Amino acid sequence: MQHSFNQAGDILQVLIEGRMTHADHRQFRDILARVNETQPRRVVFDLSHVDFVDSSALGMLLIVRDACVQQSRTIVLKNPTGQVEKLTKIAKLHKYFEVE
Repeated sequence: MQHSFNQAGDILQVLIEGRMTHADHRQFRDILARVNETQPRRVVFDLSHVDFVDSSALGMLLIVRDACVQQSRTIVLKNPTGQVEKLTKIAKLHKYFEVE
């Protein structure tokens, strides 16, 4: 997984590419640290370039979500496609995240 950030005002966009798996737990810590450091009102995970997500990565997204919810922030999963889109529907992630 590769990731980068784009911040505009109080919106932090996390651009992710590749496969999201358990092996990426350190990168998720970096993402969570950035969210806590910058305290954006809205965090948007752009998943348009992600081709695979495993259950561990879903768990890590939920950890970031929990941190955001505790501080009244909105978290969005944007543009999931292919396997990632199917998984978001099967796991009913729309109950936990805004999905665009």
